[in-house]
Amino acid sequence: MPVPFISKNDGQRMLVSTLIKQPAVVPARIIQMMDQQFLADAILRPGPPAPGGVVLYNESTPLYADRSSSVVEEFGEIPAVSSSLGQPRTVRTVRRGMALKISQDMIDEENFDAVQTRMTQIRNTMRRDWDDAMLAAFFANPMLQQVTSTIAWNSPTSTIRKDINAARKKVETAAADVLGDQVFNFEPDTLIIGTTQKFDFLDSDEVSKPYQGNIADENLLYTGKLPNAFIGVDVLVSKRMPANKALVLERKTVGGISDRRQLRATNLYEHQPTETWRSDVTRASAIFVDQPLSACILNLTADA
Repeated sequence: MPVPFISKNDGQRMLVSTLIKQPAVVPARIIQMMDQQFLADAILRPGPPAPGGVVLYNESTPLYADRSSSVVEEFGEIPAVSSSLGQPRTVRTVRRGMALKISQDMIDEENFDAVQTRMTQIRNTMRRDWDDAMLAAFFANPMLQQVTSTIAWNSPTSTIRKDINAARKKVETAAADVLGDQVFNFEPDTLIIGTTQKFDFLDSDEVSKPYQGNIADENLLYTGKLPNAFIGVDVLVSKRMPANKALVLERKTVGGISDRRQLRATNLYEHQPTETWRSDVTRASAIFVDQPLSACILNLTADA
């Protein structure tokens, strides 16, 4: 008796004609593909409402009251907090969008691969553009502190640990006044690097030094994986980070993103003159950096 062959492609195949009959399936699939895909949502906190497409925020507001708490005796009145606000700023929301189009030819040929490819392209493009918008907001803000590495990270004598600690020190000692009396006490917890720096990490003897002895099997050179945390900061990789820069910051403190229109995709609707069906994917948001001193740009020297 012949042995039957079982293929990974066996099973019910998704039909484009079925998608057209269920117009809510495609937008639900698109939104699912984009879930937790935006670096901005991982780094920034949800911001205030954006009425009329404008967000009002205060830059570098001190995180402590202007005076210390008081000792209150029995029947004594508790003093109201006296606080200061940072410089008022505004930023407008930006709407970005793309449309998925399904042609009659795709329907007639049941070409689901073409539909899937276009959904993937929309996901990747929207993710790229919003990541670029967030990074542009960081690099355009003159208040962000900066440090410069002395040795290229891909050099055998690189000082990656020292460079990151220098950026951490800038953030942790940042103050709201020139004398340094009003320290923000930021706690940097995130390092954002690009793909090039990812491989510099993996190749670095300095970074892999802690992974010795009974944890040698966790060595980066052995596992080929980045550590979840390195000297107290989570390591995130963004393909959009410039090769000559890295960022050290306190996540959810450095800034926010305000959605005037959350990410959404419309149900498929027909455009008869072109024999197409389409779903419009949009998001209207404003990105702002209201605590710029909680981030530090690490300028990296040229590759060795």
